[in-house]
Amino acid sequence: MMSPLAICISSGLSRSARYAITVGAGVPTLLCAVGLFCFVCGGVKAYNRRGRGHSISEFSSRVAPQPTLVMGLDGPTIESYPKTILGESRRLPKPDDNTCPICLSEYRPKETLRSIPECQHCFHADCIDEWLRLNATCPVCRNSPPRSPPPQMS
Repeated sequence: MMSPLAICISSGLSRSARYAITVGAGVPTLLCAVGLFCFVCGGVKAYNRRGRGHSISEFSSRVAPQPTLVMGLDGPTIESYPKTILGESRRLPKPDDNTCPICLSEYRPKETLRSIPECQHCFHADCIDEWLRLNATCPVCRNSPPRSPPPQMS
């Protein structure tokens, strides 16, 4: 049994008319198929990139290690920065900041966030802890938080 398009094309139309119908229907169909394929591939990449429980150390272990001088903050200084657990309302100090600038994942209820006191930028606690161990600056504004003062001798 012939398709309706095949019947239409073979029903006494000239060769140029059949060619025009074939190209006119085929090219948009091909472009739609390629566009749909690209859209699906992009969605799969975005889904995989969303950070389904991956830590920064997992991603950084895939990169070849290079010798560097670490100038981060010490553990007690990092722990002194305020932590908050995000509630169901997802209310943040800065309402426009709904994505962690380090891992690029959206904040979700029950996640632990940490903010840098000097600039009030918020991050996932695990993300910013790892960052501050290696870098002493805010990853957004590059302001340097004050280091803890050295103990005084008396």
